[in-house]
Amino acid sequence: MVNNDDWLSSISYLEFLRDYGQHFTINRMLSFESVKQRLAREAPFSFLEFNYMILQAYDFLELNRRYDAKLQLGGSDQWGNMISGCELGRRVDGAQLYALTAPLITTSDGKKMGKTAGGAVWLNADKLSEYDYWQFWRNTSDEDVIRFLKLFTELPLEEIETMEGWKGADINKAKIVLADEATTLLHGRDCLKAIHDTIDS
Repeated sequence: MVNNDDWLSSISYLEFLRDYGQHFTINRMLSFESVKQRLAREAPFSFLEFNYMILQAYDFLELNRRYDAKLQLGGSDQWGNMISGCELGRRVDGAQLYALTAPLITTSDGKKMGKTAGGAVWLNADKLSEYDYWQFWRNTSDEDVIRFLKLFTELPLEEIETMEGWKGADINKAKIVLADEATTLLHGRDCLKAIHDTIDS
């Protein structure tokens, strides 16, 4: 893992704008769907956010220069920023760079799962205990549990489909299955006994 501070902290803002700002137009930025949606909702769009697109594009350029990175992966909400990085690499260095996005995972109420939505889930046990990780999945809403079983576990689909009609107390059993399976994938099955002992005490 690398830290973009390694190259961003030494940049002079005026030189950066001169050398890289010329490769970005407001027209192009406004053409991205995520920006169009924000403007249609009359949501504020700050100068900082336009700069973020340029900085993320520059990060990809530097990752290519330093580590020969050619593919950037991200959520579909980052498409504009990612494609800007591909274009910057082509314009500045003649590099052939690629972007691959995946749909954002949202909850049933339309909120995205992720750090910006206040739902960050650390994978490191020193940042989030195995118990708290388990609780995150246990607290999944009734409406999301079946979809999350399909997305975040390795259970056979046939087994998950048997849970689709569960209601009331049974849906809570499905949530425990989700929590157990997701926690097992990350931390191993050995931690489940301690988690269940804590819950049952």
